[in-house]
Amino acid sequence: MINQPQQLSSYDNNDEIDLFELFSTLWQEKLKIISVTLVFMTVSLVYALNATETWSVSATIDTPTSQQIKQYNLNRVLINEGIKTLKNNAGLNNGAELNTTEQVINITTNNNGNDNDNNELPTIKELHELFVSEARMTTNQIKFFKSQSLFKTVVAEEQLDLVAQNNYAYEWVEKNISFTAENLKKVNFNDKIGTNISISAIKPADALALNQAYLNFINEMMMVRLRNLISSELSLALQQLVSYNENTTSSKKIILEQKINDIAINIQIAKRANIKNFVTQNISLESAPKYAKGYEILSAEKFVLSQQLASYENNAVINSNALLIDKWLNFDKTMQLDDFNFYRFTDEPKLPKTRDKPKRALILVLGTLLGLMLGVAYVLVMSAVRNHNKPKEA
Repeated sequence: MINQPQQLSSYDNNDEIDLFELFSTLWQEKLKIISVTLVFMTVSLVYALNATETWSVSATIDTPTSQQIKQYNLNRVLINEGIKTLKNNAGLNNGAELNTTEQVINITTNNNGNDNDNNELPTIKELHELFVSEARMTTNQIKFFKSQSLFKTVVAEEQLDLVAQNNYAYEWVEKNISFTAENLKKVNFNDKIGTNISISAIKPADALALNQAYLNFINEMMMVRLRNLISSELSLALQQLVSYNENTTSSKKIILEQKINDIAINIQIAKRANIKNFVTQNISLESAPKYAKGYEILSAEKFVLSQQLASYENNAVINSNALLIDKWLNFDKTMQLDDFNFYRFTDEPKLPKTRDKPKRALILVLGTLLGLMLGVAYVLVMSAVRNHNKPKEA
């Protein structure tokens, strides 16, 4: 029991000696440690200075204001009313189903509080949601990038074939275009403030130009689709009214031809009976047979009906439907839909002040620390090997 404190003291002395030897070894090999550290620090500095820079530009967009879409709303009301009038005049206002063609824009957001439940032109909210959906599509992003000078330059310099071009475009898009569902700076976390679009490039000016160009690219694509939608809806309604008008005209011509044929038969009967003018013979006009009118009266009726039939055959009959068709055909040909953005900026794209990568200071610090740790580890390992190989004292 008396020897225990002495043993503990001996262990403490050994620990102190080992710690002293450790620092002594490190100090003696300080040049090696410094050399390894300098090598790693130099390598990390060279890498940091030569690594490809990446700058990102972000823009946060949301649904346009009512003032921004004033012209569209006016056009929307006008065209919706025009289409409704065309369908009504075609006899489609009593719940008859239309043989609609495939729509250019497919709106599937009727459960999100929209008021577009009557197959009318989409509201601006629906168009904005479709804009965001289209902007997120990888196929559109690749199509956009392939139209840029950067892509064309790389393809020309490296002489990429079609497969390599597609792979390069896909990899670039995956690496440089990203979306955030909503703005993290929003005040009310229950309401979306906007969609964040971020595009990266080697130069800050290029990142800004690409961001703006991509928004314009999707916007222009949406304008084309909207014009096509309006034109197709008008064309469908016009086609239905034209068909209705032609069917109506054809029916009237058939009826006129039948009446003229019946009158011709009654004229022959009247002539055989030598009935020149109508003779009542105590029979009312309504109950008398048709030939009883006499062949002169019947001939006059036949002449009037023949003139009407000639007018139909020469398309000389002008009715309200024909005027309506002419009006909207002319509108469809000369339709002007002012360009407008399907979004508004809640945070406009601006030149970035700091690069995304490389983080040169961080790379240099991490490289230096790695070199220092590896230098110390090397010295300690070599010292342990030397101590292990020393001959043991008897």
